[in-house]
Amino acid sequence: MQRSIRKSVWLVLLITLGTCLGISMRTLADAKLDKEQKTYAQLALFADVLTRVQDQYVEPVASDALIGDALNGLLQSLDPHSRYVAPKNFEKQQKRARREYGGLGIEVSMEDGLIKVNYANPNAPASRAGIKAGDNITHVEGVDIKDKSLSDAVEKMRGLAGDPITVTVKSPGKAARDVVVIRAVVQGRAVRHRMYEGMGYIYLETFNNEHAARDLAEAIELLTKEYGRTLPGLVLDLRGNGGGLLLQSVDVAGLFLNGGEVVSVRGRQKDDNSRYHAKQGEKIAGVPLVVLINGSTASASEIVAGALQDRGRAMIIGAPSFGKGSVQSVFPLEGGRKGALRLTTARYFTPSGKSIQGLGITPDIWIEAYADDGEEHTRFAESSLPNSLDSIIRKSEGKTHKKAKPKPRYAPEDWPDDKDYQLEEAVKILKSANYKSRLRKFFDQ
Repeated sequence: MQRSIRKSVWLVLLITLGTCLGISMRTLADAKLDKEQKTYAQLALFADVLTRVQDQYVEPVASDALIGDALNGLLQSLDPHSRYVAPKNFEKQQKRARREYGGLGIEVSMEDGLIKVNYANPNAPASRAGIKAGDNITHVEGVDIKDKSLSDAVEKMRGLAGDPITVTVKSPGKAARDVVVIRAVVQGRAVRHRMYEGMGYIYLETFNNEHAARDLAEAIELLTKEYGRTLPGLVLDLRGNGGGLLLQSVDVAGLFLNGGEVVSVRGRQKDDNSRYHAKQGEKIAGVPLVVLINGSTASASEIVAGALQDRGRAMIIGAPSFGKGSVQSVFPLEGGRKGALRLTTARYFTPSGKSIQGLGITPDIWIEAYADDGEEHTRFAESSLPNSLDSIIRKSEGKTHKKAKPKPRYAPEDWPDDKDYQLEEAVKILKSANYKSRLRKFFDQ
């Protein structure tokens, strides 16, 4: 009897549960259907408005431009970096990312009124014509460039690929000679390097170059060769570097780390969550390292600065970085024939778990490039952009990992315009006897 009652109770419960589940499933299905119907109704509304604009607006309008603007209105309401890229612009962006230009394939600086060749690309026209690093260029097309500005001298060397140019070259210990070089399309290096006040100096211009890490490694080797032994210190300049390829930033940071995490990427989808680690084999282990950053240091540059700071490998000096810590995935539409969708899909976090987005990298020593004029200057940053993700982040995380900013130091009022105050201070830090203890102190904070 009791067994029969128990069976009846279980049967009722199962029927009730099944009924509830059925109602729940129908409710979910109905809700999904209602949502889809609402979306279709809104798309029909958009088509209706577009048709009326095409037919009745006071002036004829291009449909492609209207739709592109509408798509961008939708995407940029999400955040400042999501956008639709029209087919022609997408093609231009791809070409620009390759950074090809017509030139000689040399990197130069002004020294004692002459152009000094700091680097000659071994696969470029100048190198093939016998021009080497350390050479001086005294004349361009017979015009003496002594005491001219560097930009004027470089401008004289620019021209169309295939056109010849005659430069007068003075190699150390040799007589000046005229060299004819045929300009060609050359892929630019991502770095500029030189010895400065007895320290290695490398400016990393962009991460939108698939050879950025390779170029940086080569620059380190060339500086070491020029110095003749292990470098006493190195300044890695990331000022003005707006970022680029994520994997290049991981490889660049890996040149100064012996394995370990560089950055983690976290997004809404499981596939968007990843951790990136440096390879084993640090390039210049133990060499004092200072990284220069400023308000234009962004994205991939912030990944490098944040990793080297969190891992205690480098002292970060300069001004707080931009704070662009979101990841944009590019989805070509029909292979790019219909343009591309650039969509924010994830965010960057430093090895210690700090979000870069909206917060940026706080330097260990805050040094401004200009003198203190007593005025309060508004710093343009990621958080200044409309529809920034910052408010969403604070709401979802409930707190920020913002590091307390040190008090800024300014250049002296009489500091000459042709001197780089931040770089000068970086070199002083590298040469200081207490570099290691100061680095350890910042790491422990």
